[in-house]
Amino acid sequence: MKTRKLFTLLLLWLTASGAWAQNAIVVCQKDGTVARFAFTEKPVVTYSAGELMMTTNKTSVQYPINRLLKIYFDVAEVPDGIKDVEVSRSEDVQFAFRDGTLVISGGEAGATVNLYRLNGVAAGQFRLDSSGSVTISTDRLSRGVYIVKTKQFSFKFRKP
Repeated sequence: MKTRKLFTLLLLWLTASGAWAQNAIVVCQKDGTVARFAFTEKPVVTYSAGELMMTTNKTSVQYPINRLLKIYFDVAEVPDGIKDVEVSRSEDVQFAFRDGTLVISGGEAGATVNLYRLNGVAAGQFRLDSSGSVTISTDRLSRGVYIVKTKQFSFKFRKP
């Protein structure tokens, strides 16, 4: 069986460049078990025959793919402007995409809305009107993932 190494080049680039300050790969299983593999332990992710293997200079663990919920990089510090993006929700806030625009309504009147690229670079700043709404054109945005953030809410969207 052929084993494919995943993430290895990305991990090497991230740790060498310092572009992101991730400090671990986190593996979350459907049963709620969470395991962290520190970058200082040189993690290597491989996949073969329906199993994911995490190998470090200290341990090796196999995970059946059907038991995994998600795998992600733990971000210790995010570059250029995004310092505390967390999932937050407001019952009243609504988001919709209509004809090349992002429409936000139900927010706090006058609140600042910041738009960031996934790498943390600011892509725009807007203000909610007196009714707590704003319409943001997405026509000028390049393809990719963006983060919309205010004090009241934050969310991600992808422009295809």
